[in-house]
Amino acid sequence: MRPSPFVEAMEAGRHEGEARRHADERALRETRPERPSVVASLAAATLRVVRRDRHSLTDYPCRLPNGKIGRTAVVQRGGEWVLVCRVA
Repeated sequence: MRPSPFVEAMEAGRHEGEARRHADERALRETRPERPSVVASLAAATLRVVRRDRHSLTDYPCRLPNGKIGRTAVVQRGGEWVLVCRVA
């Protein structure tokens, strides 16, 4: 007994999907992972430093050498934690 055309279409679609999925997985395994460019790596490193530095800012105001008001930051210099005045 032959299956109905509907069942045949369902089976064909399932097999097609499996073949496409296997081809995608095979392509992912065969490609070399791309490394970020030097510019992108430098930009990410700069953002990490800036964000880490911003995180150290406190709520306490201080006066910068040019006379403007900044915020006190806690930073590590030479193995010791020191308070410095930074631009807010």
